[in-house]
This record gives sequence, structure tokens and C-alpha cells, in this order.
Amino acid sequence: MAIETEKSILIVVDDEADLVNLFSEALTSHGYSVIGFTDPIAALSHVKQEPFKYNLLITDYRMPKLNGYELGLKLKELNNNIKVILISAYENIEDNKLNFKLYHKPIPVKKLIAIVDDQLKMNE
Repeated sequence: MAIETEKSILIVVDDEADLVNLFSEALTSHGYSVIGFTDPIAALSHVKQEPFKYNLLITDYRMPKLNGYELGLKLKELNNNIKVILISAYENIEDNKLNFKLYHKPIPVKKLIAIVDDQLKMNE
């Protein structure tokens, strides 16, 4: 079960609303607080208000307006401690200077929860 602290607030961003809902519900039932977005620009705008409130971003790589890698970079500029998990059906990121974790779709919910748990344990 997730530890109930401010560090357990996650952001899920994917242009597919069904995936945002699926991931958000699964992570919430596992004890995390989750805020979801289908628009990466809206997610960025929201995080700018309180950048240190969040410590983990789960995002699709391929999205309109701003891809997940770019979103991760922008959030890292606001809060260097935020962890970034990219999920993609296609891409391998050649220029992954910040070593964001990359996983390929489809990703089973149980695996996603294990990945999140592992990433957040690194902060303890």
C-alpha cells in the first residue's frame, strides 16, 4: 500500500481519456492521490501553480501540442526531483538525457503499480 504523504501525489497525462481513467483509478485504489489530464498543456499549467506538490509524472509519449518527453523536461525545469515515466506504443527515445523510464504499451495495470511503487521508494 502506498504511503500517505505528499510524495504520493501523481500526475497522469495521456490524450486517451480511457487510459487516464484506468491508470488513475488503479493507482488511487492502491492508495495514491492522482490527478489526470488528457491535455499536456493543461497539465503543465496546473503543475506550474504548485510544482513541488507532485513527485511523479506518468505520461504518454505521443500526444498533440506537447509530447510526453517535452512535458517531462518542462516539469523537471520546475521541480528537478519529479520522476518521469514515459509510456509509448512506438518510440524508443534516442536523446533521453535525463534517463526517463520508458515502457511500451500496452502496460498491465499491476505492472504500472509496481513500477510506481519502485520509483517512489527511491525517494524515501
